[in-house]
Amino acid sequence: MTSTVTATVVPAEVQVLRPFVVAGVFDAGEVQLCATFARLQPGCTDEVLLALAVAARGPRRGHVCVELPDVATLIVDRRDEETLELPWPDLRRWEEALSGSALVAQPDGYLDQPVRPLVWDGRRLYLQRYFHDELTVAGDLARRARSDAAGHIPASADRADVAPGLEVVLDTLFGADDPAVPDLQRRAAHQALTGGLTIVAGGPGTGKTRTIARLLAAAHTLATHRGELVDVALAAPTGKAAGRMIEAIHLAVEEAETEGALDAPVAAALRETTATTLHRLLGAIPGAGFQRSSKHPLSHDLVVVDETSMVSLPLMSHLLDAVRPDATLVLVGDPFQLASIEAGSVMRDLVGPDGQPGPDGQPGPEARADPDVNPGARAEPDRPASDESHRHPLAGHVITLQRSHRFGNESDIAVLAAAVRGGDADGALEILTAGRPGATWIDNGDRTGVDDLRDTLVAMAVEVVAAAESGEVQAGLDALREVKVLAATRHQPFGLYDWTRRIHAGIEQSIPAFRTTRAWYAGRPVVVTANDAPNHLSNGDAGLTVHRHGATVVAFPSSPDVRYVPTSRLDHVETWWGMTIHRSQGSEFAHAVVSLPPNPSPILTRELLYTAVTRARHQITVVGSEASIREAIARPVARASGLADRLWPDH
Repeated sequence: MTSTVTATVVPAEVQVLRPFVVAGVFDAGEVQLCATFARLQPGCTDEVLLALAVAARGPRRGHVCVELPDVATLIVDRRDEETLELPWPDLRRWEEALSGSALVAQPDGYLDQPVRPLVWDGRRLYLQRYFHDELTVAGDLARRARSDAAGHIPASADRADVAPGLEVVLDTLFGADDPAVPDLQRRAAHQALTGGLTIVAGGPGTGKTRTIARLLAAAHTLATHRGELVDVALAAPTGKAAGRMIEAIHLAVEEAETEGALDAPVAAALRETTATTLHRLLGAIPGAGFQRSSKHPLSHDLVVVDETSMVSLPLMSHLLDAVRPDATLVLVGDPFQLASIEAGSVMRDLVGPDGQPGPDGQPGPEARADPDVNPGARAEPDRPASDESHRHPLAGHVITLQRSHRFGNESDIAVLAAAVRGGDADGALEILTAGRPGATWIDNGDRTGVDDLRDTLVAMAVEVVAAAESGEVQAGLDALREVKVLAATRHQPFGLYDWTRRIHAGIEQSIPAFRTTRAWYAGRPVVVTANDAPNHLSNGDAGLTVHRHGATVVAFPSSPDVRYVPTSRLDHVETWWGMTIHRSQGSEFAHAVVSLPPNPSPILTRELLYTAVTRARHQITVVGSEASIREAIARPVARASGLADRLWPDH
C-alpha cells in the first residue's frame, strides 16, 4: 500500500478520499476528477465527492452504476482489515447529500438540466454518460420490439394469409413447425424476418450459428422471389469472433446444401457474405467516436451481431444509434459467458429471466417451459404481445436455445459446463474426477500430471514447427487449433507466459538446433492484438510464421486459401501457443487446456471458468487446485446495471 500512497498525492480539498487511496480502492484518476469538481463547485460536501469517486470507479470494474448499500462489495477488490474499516458515510446522510447537490442531476428531465457529472435515481448512482447510454439502449430496444421493420411482415398478422412464401421457405430450411414441440431455431428465424428485433440466446453448440445461416438463406431467398437484393451486415466485437462466425456459417451452408435445402444462387450469395468487427462496421475514429450514427446511419436492411455478451453498454448505444429504425436487428450470444471488459452486462440484461440459471445450471422457469429445453414440455399457445410487452418490452423477442447439437447434452463438456453455470462445485469436481475421457483435472501441485500435459502441448508445438519448416502451412494452421492453453492470467504461475516458456523449452529439447529466442522463427504462431487496417487484420486474427521465397512471413487463414504478411509489417502481435480466457471468446478448439492461478485470486469467477470450458469441442483439461475451482464456481460476476429492470421489471 505504501507505493499507492507515494504515487498518488491527495489534495487538501479531497482529503475524504485519502483512506480509500491508501487502501487501494481509488487511484490518481478518481482523485484528479474529484479535485477538479471540488474547485469548480466550492462547498461540495465530502459525501458528494466520495460519491463521484465511487461512480467513476464503478465502470472500471464493469459496473454501469453503483447501488450505495452495496458499494463496498462492488468497488473494493479485496476483503481484509484495512478495507473492512474504511469510513463509508452513513447511508441516509449520503443519500440526502446527493439529493441536494448541484453536481447531481435528477433522472427525470436530466437532459434539460445543466450538465452535471452524476445522476442519482434514489437507488442507483451513475456517471451521467452511462445513465444516458442505459436509457438510450432501453428506449431504442423497446421501440424496435414494438414496431415492425419496414417491408417485413407484421408479426401480429396471420402468417398463412400474409406470407405463405415465408412458411414454405422456412419449411424447406428448418422443416415444418410443430406447435406441440416447436423448433425454436425456426421460430427465431421467423421472428427476425417478421419483426424489427430478435435476441437469440444459447450456450455453445445450441445452433445459434445454424440459425443465423438459415435465417440469411431465408432472407436471400425471399428477396430473390421479389426480384430484390437484401443488404446484410454481420458483425462481432472482435476479429476472432467475426472470423469464427463466417467459418461456422460456411459450414452451415455446406450442411444445408447437402440436405438440398439451398438453391445454388443463395448458397453462392452466402459464401460471399463477410463479417467484420463492430468498430469497423461503425467506422470507429480513434479518440473521436464513430462515423456512423443516426445522422449517417448504416445502409443495411438486416444487421446480425454475434457474441453479443462481449458488447459493452456504450458500444451497444452507438450500434443502436447507427442501425436504421426500420432495419432488422438480430443480437446473438451466450448470456452466461464473460461480459465485456468495459462497463455493462448487456446480453444478460437483454435476456432477462432466461439469463438466470436454475440450480442445475439450466435457464430459468420461462426457458424450462420451452420444448427445446425440456422435450417433454408442451408449448403454450402464442399470447398477444399487448399484455406482457407493456410491462416487459422484450417479451416474445427473446428466444433461448438450449439443446446442444455440438456434443450432446450428456457429453462430459456439456455436463461440466452446466455444473459450472449452475454454481455446483461438487458436481463439477465429480465430473472432473470420474476418469471420463472428455473432462480431466490436473492439480497444479501434481508435478507428474503437469509434466505429462506439457509433453502433450510440446508434441503439438513440434508438429506445428515441422509443418512450417516443410512448407505445409495449412497442416500447421490446423494443428494449432487442435489443442490450446487458455490461461486465466498472464504473469502468475500457470499463467500464459509460464506455459509459453514451458512449451518453448520443450521445443528446444525436442529439436536441439532450434532456438525460440529469435524474434521470428518458422513455426511461431502469432495472434494479432490490435486492429490493423493497413494489413486488413483484426484484433484476434491468428497466423503461423513461415519462410517463403527467402523471406519470413506470417500465413493467415483467408478464404479460399492463405494470405501472407511480411513480419516487418506486423507490430501488434504476440506468440500464440496459448491465450488468455478473455481473448478466447469466439474461439473453439478440439482440446482446451484451462489453466487457473493459485487461489485466492480476484480474477477467478464462474463466468471465466464457464467461458473457458465451453471453448472445447471434444476434450477439456482443467489445471488448478480444488480450492481454485471452487472459488471460481462460487463467485458469479455481479455487475451493477439498471438495464434489466428497465426491460424486465418485477423479474
